[in-house]
Amino acid sequence: MSFTINRNNNFDFLRLILASIVIVSHSYPLTKNDEILAVLTNGQIDFGSLAVNCFFVLSGYFIFLSLQRSKTVTNYIWKRVLRLYPALLGLMVFTFLLIPILYDGNHLTSAIKNYWHYAIGGLSLYNVKYFIPGVFELNPYKGAINGSLWTIAYEFSIYMLLVFLYFFRSRRVSIIILSIGFFLSYWLFQNESTFAYQIFLKINLDAVQLYRLSTYFLAGSLITFLDFKIINSIYSRLGLFLILIVSLVFNFYREIAPFALPLLIILLGILNTKYINSLGAKIGDISYGVYVYGFLVQQIFMNYFNLNPLELMFLSLIITYILAYFSWHFIEEKMMKYKNII
Repeated sequence: MSFTINRNNNFDFLRLILASIVIVSHSYPLTKNDEILAVLTNGQIDFGSLAVNCFFVLSGYFIFLSLQRSKTVTNYIWKRVLRLYPALLGLMVFTFLLIPILYDGNHLTSAIKNYWHYAIGGLSLYNVKYFIPGVFELNPYKGAINGSLWTIAYEFSIYMLLVFLYFFRSRRVSIIILSIGFFLSYWLFQNESTFAYQIFLKINLDAVQLYRLSTYFLAGSLITFLDFKIINSIYSRLGLFLILIVSLVFNFYREIAPFALPLLIILLGILNTKYINSLGAKIGDISYGVYVYGFLVQQIFMNYFNLNPLELMFLSLIITYILAYFSWHFIEEKMMKYKNII
């Protein structure tokens, strides 16, 4: 079974837009305002959930392709670790350097000690700490240092579950297993099932969130089997978009989105649109850096200034893009050169 991907596409641009939407979403609660998309859709969806769902679709699509191209299971796992950890470690170092500046207390030594608990928890993926006493405690959104890190444990967990498919090289068997996984996750998500809740809780995963994110991830994986030459047209993309809009109007978005949204996102991604298709070559794939740095940057701004949502999103996007650019070119890209040493 052979999988290839055309590098002339819109995926880098799409990932950057989604990471930016997360910052837009956080700009509302961090300034104590209602998230605008949640208000407009009567709570059916918000910008943050929309972006994260789409990220998991893209992960499902690309990670399944990566699994099929990997020389060994070890090589597959190594590539996943190499993609997640260098930027995350860079983030933790950056956070450490800021502690003496941001700490608002009398015992800096205590803050440094608490930082190590924070950093080790974050790097563990499964024991993320969100607070360091004395940091951001006067912010409107009190205390939280980086509220974006919670999704990484879910993503890594699904990466590991996908390893099972490495041993099934048959196209038919892969489709069957992925389909069973998708519909099972979909059913559990729609019913907000607490099945295996206590098991997942032992590693600090929420079962309902896991079922939601698995549904979108597996949808992305299944889409790798489609013939895009047949289905990707302006009419199909417009039709999927209208289906999603209608589902929001008539309050059945939750039920229809896991089918329509993944397909729309991938169809938009594989397009080769002039100007935006070369974004990755020009500035690099900075989306992961934008995602992991954005919340921290926003809290720093709110620590010093009384900003409204629009002011916060504008300023934080600029600074976050700069940090993410350096993260990609000086950390992430350099580490990816070692992806095949194992």
